[in-house]
Amino acid sequence: MLWIGAIFGAIFGWIGILVAAIFWVTLAVFKLLWALTLFAAQLITGASALIARATNFLFNWASQRMASSTSAPPARKTKAIPPGLKPKRTRRKKGAAR
Repeated sequence: MLWIGAIFGAIFGWIGILVAAIFWVTLAVFKLLWALTLFAAQLITGASALIARATNFLFNWASQRMASSTSAPPARKTKAIPPGLKPKRTRRKKGAAR
């Protein structure tokens, strides 16, 4: 960017150097605004993704809580064994010898 100031300064004098400096500052401000715009877009995208994940998590959490009843534990189903037969397997208590 210095060559612009040198050329403008050679052609127009101090005014040319001033115009080149203003041009350089304008370009730097536009680059800064572009970088800040991209950064803001990334922040908005990231925040919206986090909000979507949190919404999904809360919906799943609430729907699982609504589906299960907390009033009583589920009853165990036992099969009736006809008289004279014994079950295929018997459960051992913890710590019982074999």
